[in-house]
Amino acid sequence: MVRPGDWHLRADSDDDDDDIPEEYRHTKDSILWCIEATPTMLAPMLSPASSTQAGPTPSRSVRPSATQSLDWNGPPARSKMEECLRCAYAMMRRRVISSPKDLVSIMIWNCENKGTSETRSEDGCHILLDVQPITAHNIRMVKELLEKAQEDEDYLSQLFKPIEGGNAIGNALTNANGMFRERSPTAQNRIFWVTDNDDPLAGEEQLYGPIRKRREDLREMGYEIEPFFVPPTSDTEFDLEKFYGEFIALDSDEGEPTEWPVVSKSLRTALDGMIASLRTKEAVKRVSFKIPFVLGKDLSIGIVGYNLIGEETKRLPTKVDLSTAAGVEVITKTVYKDQDTGAELDRKTEVKKYFQVGRADFERGTQASKLFFSDADIRKVKTLGRPPSLKLLGFKPREGHLKVWETIKHSYFAYPDEDRYSGSTRTFASLLKTMVKKDVVGYASFIPRTTSKPQVVLLLPQAEKLSPAGVQVAPPGIHLCQLPFADDMRELGVDMTQTVMHPYGEDSDEEPEQPEVDLCKKIISYMRKPYNPDLYPNPALNFLYETLAAVALNEDLPEPDDRTVPAYETIEQRVGKYMRQLRELIPQDQVDSSRIKVSNQKRAGGSASSSKMAGAASPADEPAPDLSDFADELRETGAKMTVAQLKSALKLMGEKTSGKKDELLERVVAWLEERGLWAEEAGPSKGGKGGKKVEGSDEEMGFGDDGDDEEQEAKPHHHKKKKKRVVVDDEDDG
Repeated sequence: MVRPGDWHLRADSDDDDDDIPEEYRHTKDSILWCIEATPTMLAPMLSPASSTQAGPTPSRSVRPSATQSLDWNGPPARSKMEECLRCAYAMMRRRVISSPKDLVSIMIWNCENKGTSETRSEDGCHILLDVQPITAHNIRMVKELLEKAQEDEDYLSQLFKPIEGGNAIGNALTNANGMFRERSPTAQNRIFWVTDNDDPLAGEEQLYGPIRKRREDLREMGYEIEPFFVPPTSDTEFDLEKFYGEFIALDSDEGEPTEWPVVSKSLRTALDGMIASLRTKEAVKRVSFKIPFVLGKDLSIGIVGYNLIGEETKRLPTKVDLSTAAGVEVITKTVYKDQDTGAELDRKTEVKKYFQVGRADFERGTQASKLFFSDADIRKVKTLGRPPSLKLLGFKPREGHLKVWETIKHSYFAYPDEDRYSGSTRTFASLLKTMVKKDVVGYASFIPRTTSKPQVVLLLPQAEKLSPAGVQVAPPGIHLCQLPFADDMRELGVDMTQTVMHPYGEDSDEEPEQPEVDLCKKIISYMRKPYNPDLYPNPALNFLYETLAAVALNEDLPEPDDRTVPAYETIEQRVGKYMRQLRELIPQDQVDSSRIKVSNQKRAGGSASSSKMAGAASPADEPAPDLSDFADELRETGAKMTVAQLKSALKLMGEKTSGKKDELLERVVAWLEERGLWAEEAGPSKGGKGGKKVEGSDEEMGFGDDGDDEEQEAKPHHHKKKKKRVVVDDEDDG
C-alpha cells in the first residue's frame, strides 16, 4: 500500500476524458487451445445435444442450449473432441472480422505423432494450427476437418490416436511456452486447457516435480491458463483432488486460497457450461485505468478498472493506396501549420490553447480577450490539481440511496491491483465483504486519468455468483456508478396526464373497482420476460460480419437474423383479447384540433362549409376566435403586415402556417370571408368601367394584375374556389 502523493502521474495523456490510455486500449490477444486426446474425448457421447426446446411459459423464456450458439449447420457433435473443435472454429469466425489482429492456435496433445502436409506433430503434441493471425485459409482448414469428422465418425479418433502407456502433459506445457515466446511475446497470451482426464500422471508422483516447474514457468511469463474440465462419461465424475486441484492453485498468490471450479456431474451440463464459459472468457479484458483507492489518511490500495458494457460498433475499413501493387495501408498523420506562413508547428512547444472572453467589436476596433493556457495549466484546472485516484467519502444504507435514473454515464468495474501493491487484494476483499454484509453503498471522488474532471461516484458492491456448473456468472468487485452534480439536473416540464383511476364515491368509503388497472396487471403478468443480452445479438452488426466471413470463405451469403422483432403471434395468443378489452375501457386521448390538418379540397362555399370549417378549426364546445380587430388592421396595413403577424393569426384560425407571404395573405382573406369579416359584394370584375376600389382591395394589398391570372392557370390550385376580388359597382349603388 502507498501514499496518495507517491502515485506517478502521466503527463502525456490526451485531453479527451473518455480516451483510454494507449497501453490499455490496443492489447493483442493470443489464444492457444490445448485439448487432450483421450479415449473418452474421442468416443461417441451417450447423450447428444437435444435439437428441440420446450416452449416458453407466459412468464419465462427458455434459453437455448449453449451448443446451439455455435456457428455450425449440421447434426450435433458425436464426441467431445468434435464439440471442442467446433468451439474453436466458431471463435475463429467471430474474431477474423471483429479482431483481425488476434491470434488463435490449436494443439491436440497426448496423441501419436502423425503430422500432415499442413500440420506438424512433435513430442506427442499434434499442432493443428500454429500461433498466427486468423486467416480464411486456416478457417477453411478447420471447417474441412469438421466436415470429414461429420461424415466419418472414426476420423478424429484415427487422426488423434491417444498415446498408450504414457502422457505428454509436460511436453504440452513446454510447447505452449515456446510457441508464445516465439510467435506472440508482446500479446496477452492465454491457454484454453480442455480435458476429461483427472489424473494424467496415473499416480506417478515422481513426475509431478518437473510438471510443476514447467507450470511455474508459464506463470512467471504471464501466460494464463483457463481450465475447462468435463467428466469422462455420463456416470463418472471429474476428481480435482487427484491432480488438477494443485495444478490450478499454482496461479494464486502465496497465502491466498484458491477456489476450485465446480465440475458438473452431468456430461451435457458440463459441456454446455464449458461452451458458455468459453464465450465469457473469450472476451479480452480491456483495462480502462489503474489508480490508487484512497481509504483514509496515509492508507491506499491499488485498483484496476474495466468497462463491462460498451457499445459494439462496426470496425472501420482499412484505407489502402491503390497506386501500389499490394495495396499498402495508408497511415493517417495530423500536422499543425501556421495559417499565414504555412510552416509546420511543433504541437508541444509552438501550439497553445486559449479561452475567449468577450466579443470583438470591429466598428470600435476592439478585439476579444484571449486567455492562453499550457497543457499543464488546463489539466490543473480540470482536475483541481489532484492526482488520479478514487477517494472514499463515506457510506450510506443501500435502500433509498441507489437511484438508477441518476446514472449519467456508464459505470466502471473496480478490481484489486495486486501486481503493483501487495496487500491490495486482502484489503479490497475485506471491504467488499463488509459492504455486502451490512448492505451499504459508498460514495467517493473519482478521477480516472490526469485529464479527467473529478466525478462523484456511488460504490456498488457485487458478490461473486456461480452457476450450478461452476461457471462464474458475476465476478466479485465494486461498480463505480457516476452520479450527477447539481448543474446536471434538468426539469422535466411535463404535466401529469389524465388518470383512468375511478375516484371514491361521495357517500361511500369502499374502494372503487379499477377494471382498467386489473386488466393491465393481467397483461403484464402474461408478458413478463427477463432480458438476457446473450439472446439478442446486434442484427446489423452480426449480418455484416457473417456476410464478410461468407465472402472470405466462399460460402453462401447468410440471411439476416433479427431476434428483436416482436413475436406478434405469441402476443396475440397470450394477451390479444385483453388488449382489445382495455382499448374499449380506456377512452381515446383528446386531440388538439389546431393540429388537425384539413385539406383545402374539403372546404366548400356557403354556410354549410363554414359550419364544417368552424367545427374543424376549434373544438365543438368553444366558439371561433374573434378576429374582427385583426381584420380591421389588415385593411389598414394590407401587404405591409409582417409574416409573423399572419402566421400568428393563422394559428388562431387553425390553418396551415407554411408557405410564402402571398399564400398566407390569401389563406387569411379566405378565412375572414367565410366568416363575414371581409367585405364581399357582387359586381363587375376589377378594372371594369365604373369600378371603384374599396379600402383593402386586392390591388392595394398586392394582388395586382401582374400576371396573377396566368400564374394561377399554370400552377396547381390550392383551393377549389376561384380567387375572389373585393370591388363595389357604382351602378348597383345607384
